Amino acid sequence: MHITKKALAVAGIAAASALILSGCASGSTDTGGTAATGEPIIVSGISSLSIFPEAPQAAQAVFDEYNAAGGFNGRPITYTVYDDKIDPAVTATAAKDALAAGSVAMVGSSSLLECGVNYQTWQDNDVVSFQGTGVDPFCFATPNIAPANNGPFFDIYATAWNAVKVDGAKNACVLAATADPATKLAYEQTFKDFESATGTTFAYIDDSVAYGADYTAAVTNMLGKGCDAAILGGVGPDVTGMIAAMTAQGSTIPVYVQTSCYYPDFAAGVASYGGLVSVPAEFAPMDDAANADFLKLMEAKGVTASSFAQGGYLAANDFISALERVEGDVTAASVMAAATSQTEPNNSGMRGNPWIFGPGESHQANASTFRIDIESGSGVWTNVGPWLLGDTMKWVNTVIPS
Repeated sequence: MHITKKALAVAGIAAASALILSGCASGSTDTGGTAATGEPIIVSGISSLSIFPEAPQAAQAVFDEYNAAGGFNGRPITYTVYDDKIDPAVTATAAKDALAAGSVAMVGSSSLLECGVNYQTWQDNDVVSFQGTGVDPFCFATPNIAPANNGPFFDIYATAWNAVKVDGAKNACVLAATADPATKLAYEQTFKDFESATGTTFAYIDDSVAYGADYTAAVTNMLGKGCDAAILGGVGPDVTGMIAAMTAQGSTIPVYVQTSCYYPDFAAGVASYGGLVSVPAEFAPMDDAANADFLKLMEAKGVTASSFAQGGYLAANDFISALERVEGDVTAASVMAAATSQTEPNNSGMRGNPWIFGPGESHQANASTFRIDIESGSGVWTNVGPWLLGDTMKWVNTVIPS
């Protein structure tokens, strides 16, 4: 049985707010670099902007550059971003608005719950979504959505792998913040898969805490279980709060966090912690040469160069790759056909493996991470590597929770 939209719902219905970002990004040589002025190609994104602002901002930057160079045969991409306010009712309304606007695809969406609310809508309307930051399990287990990132489930599996299989933790403990029932169930399945694949058992698992909580009690409970490593799930500000609580209680055990924490301010914020902090980044380290074009564009457009921005940047380029394979009129159906028939990968050094949308009932196109650490007291990230692939870890793709 699928987790229903009703089960995901929270109280309150607000009107969907749309930030219309007139699109422009890197492109077609047909116009000799003349800015695109033809009939706009409409695409949209749905994001939890209070948490993931950089992903749609990065996608917009790509479209700006593409349009300035001529767009698609002289046609610019116009990009509309809807803020879902982490409210299922608003998220569903945003999907209807995107369809009514004539969107031929969803690009750069980054939300705690958008896939779970709207995946059936995208299937019913033959619309594909190039997710910038896939979060809930429906982003990785349904046919019309392919995230640029590898998502929290692959990510926390790799996090646990580094703690247990690489660093040798014997009593690893898990504390993970979750936003909805489907995500909680998907985390629990991931933990079971990890234990089965590695023949190990976590000393403690707590996936009941919410985003934005006071984590003092949860950390106290975790540290009371004799942990020799802490695996912390959640976005940067929440994990910073967890580590602050660990610091206050005198903990120095190594901490393994998710890629959402990979940005300079996080590293500086946990500099006072007395132990190692490690992340399996979903994309190449920021100082890797593979990020040169990305970093140049983010600086030019004033977008924070975070992991979320990397996802939005790649999602927009993945969409452009599909757009340029469209045969005939540019419609939702023709974009979907171009995406789902893809056989040649989008190769980018920003990912550790080739990326293909392609056919299939689910898409875990990004299945690679790169280890980066913060040594105790340093407050800065240090590249460790190497790339860690799903096959190496006996990874089992996320499924829709039942």
